[in-house]
Amino acid sequence: MEIRQLRYFDSVVKYSTIRGAAEHLFISEPTISQQLQGLQKEIGIPLFERQGRKITLTSEGKQILPLVQQILASIKDLEDNIAEIKNPAVGFIRLGIIPVSRLAMVPDTLKEFGNIYPGIGIEIIENGTLELIDKLLDDTLDIALVAANNRIKLTLESAGITYKILTSGNSIVIASQDNPLARQDKISLSHLRNERIILNRQGILGEEVRALLGDSLKSNNIYSTDTQESALKLVESGVGISILPEAYITAWTLRENSNIKILELDDSQINLDLCCIYKQKLYRPQYLQKLIDMFIKNNGCE
Repeated sequence: MEIRQLRYFDSVVKYSTIRGAAEHLFISEPTISQQLQGLQKEIGIPLFERQGRKITLTSEGKQILPLVQQILASIKDLEDNIAEIKNPAVGFIRLGIIPVSRLAMVPDTLKEFGNIYPGIGIEIIENGTLELIDKLLDDTLDIALVAANNRIKLTLESAGITYKILTSGNSIVIASQDNPLARQDKISLSHLRNERIILNRQGILGEEVRALLGDSLKSNNIYSTDTQESALKLVESGVGISILPEAYITAWTLRENSNIKILELDDSQINLDLCCIYKQKLYRPQYLQKLIDMFIKNNGCE
C-alpha cells in the first residue's frame, strides 16, 4: 500500500469522478485507475461502484474513507513539521476572510505578524462563511475569519473545527434617505416585512432574517448580491434596505454618507460573531499558531 494510492482514493471521493481527481492532481486518468485497482486488489475490498459517469463508495469504502483521511492528515502534519524543522523562518499561510473582516484589525494584525515573520508568505482568499468552512475542511485553507451564528458554531464543532470569537456585535439596517423608514432612528424587525431586503448571497445574514421573520417575509422581497458593496449601491439608489454587521458603520464611514440612514433594531437582534476558525490538528506550524494567537490577543473577547 502506497501513500499515493491513498491520495488518489481520497481525491476520487472528493471529486466524484476519476477525471475530476486527475485534473486536480495533474496526472492521467489511467494512472489513477491503475493505482486504485492495485489498492483494491491488495486490501481485498471493493472501494467504489459506478453510477453512470459518477463513482460512489461501497459500504466498505465508506468505512475505509475516514481512516484514509486520518492517515493523510497525519502525513501532512509530518511533512509540515519536517519543513519547519528544516527552515523555521520560511512558510506559507492560506487565510480566508469574509468581507466584514476587511477592517483595521486584519491589516494591523498582518503587519505586526509580517514584522515578526518576514519569511512567511500569506495568500488571502475572500468568500462567504459557508464557502470558507468548506475550503478549511478540504485543506485548501489553514485559517479563516468567518461570521458565525449558533447553528454555524454547532456545525464547526461537529466537523472538528475550533472557533475563537474575535468580536461580537449587533446588526444594523441601512436605508436610503428617501425611504419612509429614514424618518426614524430605531425600528423593529416587523417594519421589514414589507421592505425589499438586499443581502449578500454568500453571507448567513439571510438565514437569520428568514428565521426571525418567518412566513411573513415574502421570497420576492429578497434581492441577493455577490458583494456588500453592491448592496450598498442598491440601497443608495432606493431599491431596498439592507442589514449589515454593526462593524460596517466604521469600516465604510456610513455616518458620513449623506445618502444613507442608519437604523438600529430595537427588538430581536441579529447577532453574528466574527470568529477565527482552524482545524483541530495534531501539528500546527509555530508561525501559524502565532498568527492565530495574535488575532485572538488583538481582537479577542474570549
